[in-house]
Amino acid sequence: MQIAKVLSKSEASRRLLTLTIISFLLCTTYLLASFLILPRTKVIHLSSSLQGWSSPTTLQHIVFGIASSEKSWPSRKEYVRIWWRPEEMRGCLFLERMPPNGTLDQADAGSLPPICVSEDTSRFRYTFRSGLPSAIRVARVVLETVALNHPNVRWFVFGDDDTLFFPENLAKTLSKYDDGLWYYIGTNSESFAQNKFFSYEMAFGGAGFAISYPLAKVLASGLDSCLARYPHLFGSDGRIQACLAELGISLTHEPGFHQMDIRGSMLGFLTSHPLRPIVSLHHWEAMDSIFPKMDPKDAMQHLFQAVNIDSQRVMQQIVCYDRWFSWTISVSWGYAVQIFPHHLSLPEALRTLETYRPWKKRASGIHELYDVDTLALHPDPCRRPTVFFLHSVSSATDGIRSVYRKMTSENCTFNDPFSPRKLEQILVMSHKLDLDHKQLLAPRRQCCDVLPSAAGNVMEIAVRECGLEELIHMH
Repeated sequence: MQIAKVLSKSEASRRLLTLTIISFLLCTTYLLASFLILPRTKVIHLSSSLQGWSSPTTLQHIVFGIASSEKSWPSRKEYVRIWWRPEEMRGCLFLERMPPNGTLDQADAGSLPPICVSEDTSRFRYTFRSGLPSAIRVARVVLETVALNHPNVRWFVFGDDDTLFFPENLAKTLSKYDDGLWYYIGTNSESFAQNKFFSYEMAFGGAGFAISYPLAKVLASGLDSCLARYPHLFGSDGRIQACLAELGISLTHEPGFHQMDIRGSMLGFLTSHPLRPIVSLHHWEAMDSIFPKMDPKDAMQHLFQAVNIDSQRVMQQIVCYDRWFSWTISVSWGYAVQIFPHHLSLPEALRTLETYRPWKKRASGIHELYDVDTLALHPDPCRRPTVFFLHSVSSATDGIRSVYRKMTSENCTFNDPFSPRKLEQILVMSHKLDLDHKQLLAPRRQCCDVLPSAAGNVMEIAVRECGLEELIHMH
């Protein structure tokens, strides 16, 4: 009887051991099979994603594809020279053919992107009436830029030769996204009609747009066959959006990119910039010089004096109030300070003054509408805010000092001693802005204080972070 019990226990032990071994083998087989069966793209995405979050995105991780033409490049290269950094940037400027001299002179070679000649696109059909077949060549800039096969790439960024990028802000903006995922990042037009005609899901090419590395590789692999399906579309950006839509990807809207489908004075638009770093400007040939009495190119170079000192703060709007005079003060750092001679609630102060005109000349109907939160400009110039434009900017150990002065003459008579028109200069003190990942994801506007000034015609303002529960309003 005892022997039977011992045999029974021994048999049970063997069965348990056998079951354990079988279970272990099944689990091992399942895990091994799962790893082998997973698509390779999934593994690539995971490793790339982990790499993307291990260190901040810099300009060295971005490759640019800039579309140009033999006709436009000679007049536009000086604007590209303003923002291009040869030591830090990679990419190509694409032309339909090499310029007549065949090579860049030494000055151009050291300060501009290298020139690449686009491949022949005559085999593709283009059927949009009154459109430009060169749209196909420009669309293929995406494929040809990816084909450059640069190493250690996280993002591909595309734009036109009249796109003005803000390099540090571009890298900072892209750093908040996981470059191992499929991202298509850009913006719409400021014109309601343009968005209605093309698409709210299309990144307008002149504003520039970014495509993450893994998505760009997949897009490039099937781009030619996709382009053949869309001969009826107007532009290159519409073709890229259509091909990305076929991959199931929609646009991630980033308000720092600007198509600038507007004309005239950009004062109202630029002084009400969204609470995000400014990434690009476009169509500078259709706008007035951003600084009065300056050549447009000189004006952009003047702006980049501020960009080179505190890029992330440029155009960021801060509003404070002068309780003694009941003034509302709107600081658009690095560009302009506006003083309204009355109390203006914060929501009103943040709206865009309609200083510009519609993109379409002699516009009517929907062409007069904007996809911007606008505020009508007062018909009497003397009842508009007093504007002080950037005069100089400098950095020292105790902070950054920017000076703003009037650049326009006004035929306004005022006897009111409380009028802001008596001021000649605004001095703004600040510290360099360096947004961390959380601030990029959940930005908060900063605050400012009007400081006592020894001179009656000078206003001094200090910019700072707002207190935890501080409210921006007239006290």
